[in-house]
Amino acid sequence: MTSLELAASVDAQSRPVKPVPGHPLAATAIVALIAVGAWGATAPRAPLPTLAGGKSAGPLAVVHGGVGSPPTVADGPQAAAAAALAALARGGSSLDAAIAGTVVLENDPRFNAGTGANIRLDGKTIQMDASLMTGEGRFAAVGAIERVKNPILVARAVMDSTPHLFLVGEGATTFAHHIGFEDVVPTCPEAEAKYRARMQRLNELYARTDTTVYDWRRYWNFPNPMPPDVIAWRKQGDTVGTVARDSLGRFAATLSTGGTSVTLYGRVGDVPVYGCGLYAGPAGAVACTGEGEEIIKRFMAHSVYERIAAGASARDAVEQAVRDFPQRFDLGLIAVDRNGWGVAANRPMAYGMKGR
Repeated sequence: MTSLELAASVDAQSRPVKPVPGHPLAATAIVALIAVGAWGATAPRAPLPTLAGGKSAGPLAVVHGGVGSPPTVADGPQAAAAAALAALARGGSSLDAAIAGTVVLENDPRFNAGTGANIRLDGKTIQMDASLMTGEGRFAAVGAIERVKNPILVARAVMDSTPHLFLVGEGATTFAHHIGFEDVVPTCPEAEAKYRARMQRLNELYARTDTTVYDWRRYWNFPNPMPPDVIAWRKQGDTVGTVARDSLGRFAATLSTGGTSVTLYGRVGDVPVYGCGLYAGPAGAVACTGEGEEIIKRFMAHSVYERIAAGASARDAVEQAVRDFPQRFDLGLIAVDRNGWGVAANRPMAYGMKGR
């Protein structure tokens, strides 16, 4: 099923309730009363595909491998969380830890960031986004950057070396190379295999007349010519991210992504948009993964942070946000607060946590 076909499905199914004979309330009102517990009961909530969290004192790090990443690759986020905790043990800050965790997944070809970043529709272009934020309010990002191995390190350089918050496109790429980052196309056999898998269904998909799949060929804007087998195909795996709390109770969040193959050239999602892909403040840190445009519309990371700042636990805040999100779109969240951590997603999502 394609993304657009999936989007045509309904968000949720409600159990039909027959009106009570002679009762002035309609069936929908009865459902509403039950849902809010007006009769001393609450409607059962279906379990989320991914949900975890709890209390944890002291330094800790939580990492996600992107919504849609299978639990079978959870060793990746777990190794990233271990690297983040090791950075804290060496006396590093929460930001140092969050960066260390994300770098591990940028270097792991199984994940859609850095080395494993998705190849775009033209079969050649790789554009990546990355961002970071501290609980003290420092923020930096790069968008649509190309030809670097670790975009999150470039975002750190933007924070430390420039007066800017956000560099994009060729400007971001030139900046990175000028200050010493290697000029390298971060591809790998795994990313190439993912690309071929997306391309192989051309005849099956575009030949159909019963679909509303967006025809990307109509608005082709890549610098390279269109391959003969361009199709639209649902992505597998997404943005990677880390949230961390250090021994001083300071928070930070980082994100990195190769975006999606099925997009126009120059598309930027939620990752580098302030308050959307990630957010950190004195009460905690949040990092998102999923359908970028929908995450942006809801200012997602900041809205989850606001729940935490108002007193919700990290686990409760991410769970409620996922349940409130339209289920036809992917969403995964990780968060840390002063007392614990939380993970939630409406699809399977590999994650790791380390604390002490």
